[in-house]
Amino acid sequence: MTEFLELDLPLTYEEVLIKVSNDVAKMAEFIVPVTKSEEQIVQVINDIKQSGYILFLYGISGVGKSTFIGSLEWRAHIPIRKIVNINASDLNEPDKPGLKLKKLYAKINQIVREDRQNSSPKNQDKLCIIIDYLESLQEELLPDVRALFRDLNGLLRTSPVLIVWPVTEREDLEKMQHYASSFSSTLFHKRIPVMEFTGPPVGDYPKIAKTTISFFNQGRTYHDFQLHDSDFEQLKELYECKPLMKQVIRDYLKEIKLCWEDKTNYIEKIAKTIPKPTEIWFIVCYPEAEEIVSRFAKQTIDVVDEAWNADYSQLSVYTKNNQMEADWTPQRLSLALNGVFDTKIMYIPTNTLISCFVAYSKEAGIPISREEFDSWEIPKFWFQKARAKQSLSTTPLYLKLAGEEPKKGKRKSGAVPGALEKAKPIFEKLNKDYISGSKGSDKPFNKAISLALSELFSEEKFDLSFKVEHNHPWLQHIRPDILVDVPNKKCICIEIHYTIRPAPNILAKYILSKLNNYMKQVEKLYESGQLPLLEITKSIE
Repeated sequence: MTEFLELDLPLTYEEVLIKVSNDVAKMAEFIVPVTKSEEQIVQVINDIKQSGYILFLYGISGVGKSTFIGSLEWRAHIPIRKIVNINASDLNEPDKPGLKLKKLYAKINQIVREDRQNSSPKNQDKLCIIIDYLESLQEELLPDVRALFRDLNGLLRTSPVLIVWPVTEREDLEKMQHYASSFSSTLFHKRIPVMEFTGPPVGDYPKIAKTTISFFNQGRTYHDFQLHDSDFEQLKELYECKPLMKQVIRDYLKEIKLCWEDKTNYIEKIAKTIPKPTEIWFIVCYPEAEEIVSRFAKQTIDVVDEAWNADYSQLSVYTKNNQMEADWTPQRLSLALNGVFDTKIMYIPTNTLISCFVAYSKEAGIPISREEFDSWEIPKFWFQKARAKQSLSTTPLYLKLAGEEPKKGKRKSGAVPGALEKAKPIFEKLNKDYISGSKGSDKPFNKAISLALSELFSEEKFDLSFKVEHNHPWLQHIRPDILVDVPNKKCICIEIHYTIRPAPNILAKYILSKLNNYMKQVEKLYESGQLPLLEITKSIE
């Protein structure tokens, strides 16, 4: 069982900025546009000619005001040339009351004049100034407040600039509007003096949460954190029933994170009751295996431990609207893939497989003579053990066992296609006449692979042992094709899929059927009291 992943889900705009290194444009990868509010902004800006406006942006805390404002700069259809943020909290002078608002106006005036000098007259897009962290003027002296709006009125009469002023309290908004309007009604847009910002639609909450999780967690999906579509949808339905003022995207994200914490704590409890962590590795062998496996496994190059992890989203498709649906709830499948077990899907090139078979046929007890093998026109060098081991040492199976990074890209060039083509009819014959069917047995073929692996990992530094069709140490009715023991750490159950049918649904059915056997053994141990998995039945019902 792998170490549990820590979910990185920033909840405030400030946290997001730190994580994207203040590169606001990166947020385009996970922000969902708020179309209605964007349309209002565009309308206000289009009406700016020679004079500018103040636009109060009213919305309760947590609805995404700062994120929305930050997105305006890289939304191509919005005619904003540049956004400049003023952090009003930096202007505080505790010993000099009244100076804060004077410094604020001076800062705005400086930004406007510098922009006027540096911008091209041909560029009709507008400068946008954001006043951050000044959502109330109650602590300011009334003469200073009046002076600020008087000076802003004079500046904006000749400056085509939009000043956006976020406010979170209705009472503060009304007072600020009153102060400003006492000087001039032209400070505000006639039809949109205030933007009532309620954030993205509740229907978009699941999409926002999922894309945010992926962005801040190196491309991992929500499934990697034991979260499922039902978690997002059920929570969304709760929010749809709330009053508008309670529909807050930040709160939704908080609850998603709490959901993850609850599930992680539960699964950690399960992990502590498992006698020895178990990984299940499914190995596919037909010539098309590399392509088919890529649909079901995550080939994470930069995180070695996660390479070849079974992809929940791909396998779950095959548990719906069929007989397997009764067995595989989302929670149970998650436990099988990366909860109770750690499941991976890999491949062995068919030519490598055949080379291991013929090189180790005698020791493995494969009931085929050398003369018969020769009649199949198998290349002579495939019979060499050194060659078989060298070929096996380049496979995902070996690299994963050795803790090395997987090879990048698909194997399309060189001798690979020819070797696979050469191996295909041999593999099909072995399947038909010796492995499948009522008289067939894959045990000697599993042993050939096990022998080759044993010799490759014979060095003391690896300390791995390989056993063919040996009982699992604590799942007594489970006998994997090859059992790998990693002392004091884990055991690995290698299950080899020998079929010649390369359809994705065939592989998915095989994996889900095998996993179901493993999970049933765990559930029986729980029911008998031999494995006290805390309330596991609640998670898998």
